[in-house]
Amino acid sequence: MNHTEIYIERKLELEASIKKLESKLASMPKETLVCYKHKIGDKKYPQFYKQVMKNGHPQRQYLSHKNIAEAKLLARKLYYSQQIADMKNELSCINYYIKNRVVTDPSALLSLGSPYRKLLVNNDAVLANWEYLPYNKSTDHPEHLTVPAPKGEFVRSKSESNIAQILYSHGIPYRYEEIHDIYGYPMATDFTVMNPKTGQIILWEHFGRCDDPGYQSTVDFKMYRYIRDGYLPGVNFITTYEDSKHPLDFVLVEEIIKKFFL
Repeated sequence: MNHTEIYIERKLELEASIKKLESKLASMPKETLVCYKHKIGDKKYPQFYKQVMKNGHPQRQYLSHKNIAEAKLLARKLYYSQQIADMKNELSCINYYIKNRVVTDPSALLSLGSPYRKLLVNNDAVLANWEYLPYNKSTDHPEHLTVPAPKGEFVRSKSESNIAQILYSHGIPYRYEEIHDIYGYPMATDFTVMNPKTGQIILWEHFGRCDDPGYQSTVDFKMYRYIRDGYLPGVNFITTYEDSKHPLDFVLVEEIIKKFFL
């Protein structure tokens, strides 16, 4: 999945969220909530008013502590309104991006047959071809390898495909599901990544079903062994997480890659 496709997905999410929030606003009072500071002595205290426009002029009514329920409702209306404004701004930017983005794929310069690859990735032939050399790769559940990735391989999820795509687009060599001995146990790490500048190997695990109660034991099992084996998240080990309500953010992936490899 490229960035344009991700933005199209985000556009659909925003449009649905805006519609839902506008439906909520439609059933709320017509007044808006405003806050002014009232000075008593040397201190200022907030006072809330409900406001409505009549003939182009604001009319306000003070909301005392007795009107706290009404004030809370209007505060929620204000929050929804600002959410909608922010979402519409983001949607406008995304629409501009989708309309004007011209996708050019530079990854062909990194392919094995490209004369530019050794100049872009690494001058050392061994390091440059490291990701394509034979390695001990997981053979578990091949039927789950259904999502295409940029090097002609298949991975297990859309998020893993996104990670692979961003690594590949930056010319960062990686191996998918290479088996490592982690604290005395063979584990297939999602991504084994080589820093193209230093040759340092960084392991990357993506935990993609964090809202599945049965998946927690897998996370605990892996993290215990990684940390006991000296792999520290944020130091020489990358971990990313998602659940059904919080999908992996590709902007976050870009930031991680810049921090570790660029």
